[in-house]
Amino acid sequence: MTQWFTIARVLPERLGLNGSSASAEILAKSLREMGHEVSIVDVHGPADAPGSVDIVTVGSGSSSQVSPAATELIGLVRVFAQWKNSGAQWVAIGMGWDLLGESLITADGESVPGAGVFPSRADYRPGRFSTEVHGLDSQGRESAGYINHLGHSELLDGATPLMTLENPPEGLPVEEGLTAPHLFATRVGGPALALNPHWAMDIVSETLASRGLTPEPGEFHQRVEAAASKARSLIIERLRSRR
Repeated sequence: MTQWFTIARVLPERLGLNGSSASAEILAKSLREMGHEVSIVDVHGPADAPGSVDIVTVGSGSSSQVSPAATELIGLVRVFAQWKNSGAQWVAIGMGWDLLGESLITADGESVPGAGVFPSRADYRPGRFSTEVHGLDSQGRESAGYINHLGHSELLDGATPLMTLENPPEGLPVEEGLTAPHLFATRVGGPALALNPHWAMDIVSETLASRGLTPEPGEFHQRVEAAASKARSLIIERLRSRR
């Protein structure tokens, strides 16, 4: 039976660096290929925000966007609380995750309040990390991508790391990302959900479960996973050949 879903894509003009705003399209495509209808609504401020949504996606941005994006996100806090209380799934990449956490310390040491959606704190003072990475996620699945991001994050309130990196560069934490009920966050780019469609399937499955439905992946999802598996293998081969 066809269901209708709404995905809110928050501040895509400010927080869409390196294809990170593509999470909305990837999740929408996955649901559509299961026979469902999906609308993507770009949210630039409270006036654009639907009263209820099924999935919220937030991308990453450049360091120059920290202050303006933080200001605009704080203006959406009441909307975020409404969405969160109604059980929406949250998907955040890079800076979008950091700004939706409890707080962020910039590279200059300035403290920026977060929107309070994710139980985490970010600190950009350790500097920038730019590297391909791979490892096992919290369910033991091989995952990979590219990190180009400042600092690191501290997880709070029992949140679980999304993945454990294999032999990360010096200074880059071994644990990456965040997963909790209704919450998914990572600094892995690629875009992350395209390189790791098992993560997209997790989000889609949880969204469907909220309506008592189960995912019904088909030939499209098999093709996507096969292509992503090859791409991840190339990343892993490159990383292991450098050691």
